[in-house]
Amino acid sequence: MSTQTVDRTDVNAAFAAERAQQRSDMDAYNREAEAWNARPLAERQAEALAAEQARFADRVAKGELIDLGNGRYQSTEGWDRGEIWTLRASATGDRQMLAMPEHGLDIDPVTKRARLYSAVPAWHGLGQVIPGGISEVEDVIRIGQLDVPVYSIPAAPYEVPGVAGKVTPVGQFHVGNASTGEYWGTVGKIHKNIDVRTSFGFMQNVVGNNGVIWESAGLMGGGRKVFISCKVDGGILVDPSGLDEHVELFLVVQDTRDGSGSYRAMITPWRPLCQNTNRFATRDALSTIKLRHTSGLPAAIEKARAVLGLTVEYSQSFAAEETQLARTDTTLAEFQATMAELFAEGNDTPSGQVFAARKHDEESTRTRLANDRREEDLVQRFGTEAGRVGRTLYAAEQAYTGHLDWGKVRKGTDAAAKWNARIEASLDGEDEGLKTRAHAKLLQLAASR
Repeated sequence: MSTQTVDRTDVNAAFAAERAQQRSDMDAYNREAEAWNARPLAERQAEALAAEQARFADRVAKGELIDLGNGRYQSTEGWDRGEIWTLRASATGDRQMLAMPEHGLDIDPVTKRARLYSAVPAWHGLGQVIPGGISEVEDVIRIGQLDVPVYSIPAAPYEVPGVAGKVTPVGQFHVGNASTGEYWGTVGKIHKNIDVRTSFGFMQNVVGNNGVIWESAGLMGGGRKVFISCKVDGGILVDPSGLDEHVELFLVVQDTRDGSGSYRAMITPWRPLCQNTNRFATRDALSTIKLRHTSGLPAAIEKARAVLGLTVEYSQSFAAEETQLARTDTTLAEFQATMAELFAEGNDTPSGQVFAARKHDEESTRTRLANDRREEDLVQRFGTEAGRVGRTLYAAEQAYTGHLDWGKVRKGTDAAAKWNARIEASLDGEDEGLKTRAHAKLLQLAASR
């Protein structure tokens, strides 16, 4: 058996480093653009428009950016996969100016500060940073400006044209931001929001520490969405005497208060600082609890505490399982055979099969090309992971989960719709059962050696 020692993995640090490089690149680009803009208009008008339009059209043609219209583009690469950027076009011949990805955070209309508290600097440079974090809940609420009141008003009767009398909605209420008057939506009579302090108390009980250091907390969507995070002691350490890959874990709560989503609590390797990292936290969570906003929500939160508490304990046994995979060598042939079994389970059709499970004689041209692309993506991902952590079952698992997250083709009428479907699938945990089944199969392989 061979092992390869690599640096410890911190997805948050890697994300922040890439963002820092992007900010540096953007500043350099904009300095060049300012110098260009100082030239006479007649010299630069035709050249600027043609060159910039061609450059961005080329990126769109390559699939690096998906045109969503109105100057908005969705990225398909790097940490920004699924993120939306804005391009400010020019009608006067000035160079186009780039804007950073949409962070999605609420901005206070008076102070112009983002409603975000963080123990570390965020990639976007916004929010109130307290290095190392603080433990006082009221201070976090004050600094992050999280205490947004919610109004709830019974829906008024309305008239339907051509129908006699007024229609009165039964048990419908309009909810919104009571500070600004912003309307969020309509909810039923069973809908119930909870005070943000309840979430803090719940999280303290899960990690069993009233002096917990809070990592981040913020608002999005005009107060509609609240997120809070704290670190879980220990994290996951895979193969400490060999691979030595360490992953920090965070307890994250995401509360959607406008009736459009559930109350979520999860154990995840991501510290949320924006809409993108909130999405990553949901996608990569080890365990997620989703609760409805009803009158029984406070009691349900208390029951969920026990479940997530077990997840914190399970992270240690999960680390032992990942270590077992990291210490078990494999080959490309075995990886392909395992993938063939996983993709064939519960599927008797030619579509969606790979490697030895393929029914070549029954494949249409379209099915053949789709299966070929699926195989190419899996092999490429296994090669990348094997180069990073060695040819092990751990690399096989990382390749398979990476394919489900980013390589699996999603349904949609166009490229933008397919990417949105990918985002929704990650939020809904659509492939969690597949990942769990793969983990169990790979553990069986490791145990058989």
